[in-house]
Amino acid sequence: MVFASDSFLFLFLPAFLIAYALSPAGVRNLCILSFSWLFYAWWRVDFLPLIVSIAIWSWLTGLWIARAQEPERHRALLVGIAWPLASLVWFKYANMLVHSADVLGPSATAWWADVLLPIGLSFFVFGAISYSMDVYRRTVPAEPSFINYATYQSMFGHLVAGPVVRYKWVAERLKERTFHRAEFMFGVERFMMGFAMKVLIADTLAPVVDAGYHLPDPSTVDVIVSIVGYSLQLYFDFAGYSAMAIGLGLMVGLKFPENFDNPYLCTSIGDFWRRWHISLSTWLRDYLFIPLGGSRAKLPRVCANLLITMGLGGLWHGASWTYMVWGLWHGAALVFEKLWDVSGWPKVPPLVGHILAIVFINLGWILFRSQSWAEAGLMTSGLFGNHGVGLSPGMGAVLRPVEIMTFVVGIGLIYLPKLMRIDPSAPEPGHTLRAALALPLFLFAVWVLQGRTVVPFLYFQF
Repeated sequence: MVFASDSFLFLFLPAFLIAYALSPAGVRNLCILSFSWLFYAWWRVDFLPLIVSIAIWSWLTGLWIARAQEPERHRALLVGIAWPLASLVWFKYANMLVHSADVLGPSATAWWADVLLPIGLSFFVFGAISYSMDVYRRTVPAEPSFINYATYQSMFGHLVAGPVVRYKWVAERLKERTFHRAEFMFGVERFMMGFAMKVLIADTLAPVVDAGYHLPDPSTVDVIVSIVGYSLQLYFDFAGYSAMAIGLGLMVGLKFPENFDNPYLCTSIGDFWRRWHISLSTWLRDYLFIPLGGSRAKLPRVCANLLITMGLGGLWHGASWTYMVWGLWHGAALVFEKLWDVSGWPKVPPLVGHILAIVFINLGWILFRSQSWAEAGLMTSGLFGNHGVGLSPGMGAVLRPVEIMTFVVGIGLIYLPKLMRIDPSAPEPGHTLRAALALPLFLFAVWVLQGRTVVPFLYFQF
């Protein structure tokens, strides 16, 4: 089920909010959990036992980790992350590893039947691993209630496409929370604005990007339009989903972290990763980069740690070597920035850094969006004019006035961040007023949705 769909807006969400409001305080987590498992089963009921088993496994091993003493605690941690990690490797990377053997000949993989990837598995597994490691580090106590733990793991707001929520961010409110009208209205506002970002900008640009990547001979302008279109589509799709997830959490008193901070206003690649998909970048920092040695080691080791972290972070995004190379592309930029910082050379002016970062990021999106090396090569050769320079008829056919206006609005929202400013500390009347102002935009997006096929969120595939 997709948030931007009639079934969610007019059936699932109203039923959930009514059931939640009528539930006694002591069973509200059970209400969230029941609807969350129903939400997941709506897609594929046969995969529901997988996420339930991971939740049970992580909860039980978390209790074991908390009680055990060294060296048993270390073994308990390894056992705790074993099943979630094994599930991720099997369902997400088995196909990639097997098909990598195609170089040996068709008969090498003829026997293989592709494994279907459960939606949201990466987010679910990262949440389970962070919980086990936090209990091991004693930064959080083990959760004694399975209902509370499973509610944290499975809450439908972040279940299938993030943010990557950590248990410690919601632990207190899982135990006790009260209804606050201002918080609820803030959640409504965030949900409606995220919905509008997804439907009115991301989904409007999706056909342009698809057309660009299906051109047999894309020109330079075709590729530039496709890259910029995908850059905007990806941002407003995923930031829109994150806003909707945060809004849904606030409606039931759970606070999820902000996941984006105007990333395209960055002045370096390091700055970009402090602003883009914050819940993932901080997860990679805390649970991979720092355990590897972080920035405390000698410079060559620090550079290696950056490359390993970003390479694995790229591979997390998808079961393809193109994703790993995309991660290494960003890792190499972070290494370069690190070397520049320690060299004593003059700092790059912010405007120059911004331009260089945006060009670098958008070049990377070619690889991120491409379905194969051949497609990436075709788009790259087109960018450098191998198939002509001007706009081709194929791309011109999908660039109608509404798509052109969407480009303008999307870029305007990026460079006018005050229009997107989030103020959770505003008094109650402020949130009610902002929700009222967002309502017409939301209703317009709902109306637009009626004339379209539902477009899944891009990060469902991860």
